[in-house]
Amino acid sequence: MSVPNDDRVVIELLAPSRTDARRPVSERVVERVAAAEDRAPDELDPRLHDAVDPDALDRIVAGGTADTTVTFRFHGYVVTVAGDGTVEVAAADGE
Repeated sequence: MSVPNDDRVVIELLAPSRTDARRPVSERVVERVAAAEDRAPDELDPRLHDAVDPDALDRIVAGGTADTTVTFRFHGYVVTVAGDGTVEVAAADGE
């Protein structure tokens, strides 16, 4: 998915697949944002740890309930991770 050049909001909402469920949510966040930027995950700068502690994010989601959500800004996006592992990536307003 590419980022639009106008004021439209890009949202990618993906529930975890069975394969995803075994991987840390922090990895999936980086992959989703990289996909929105049409870049490889290792090309993102700043890194995820500049926005949020990846280990803490993984622990919160793994130990949370379905009502648990964590929202933060990363690389010009608002990222929301739900307790079920769903990752939502939306373009931040004005960025």
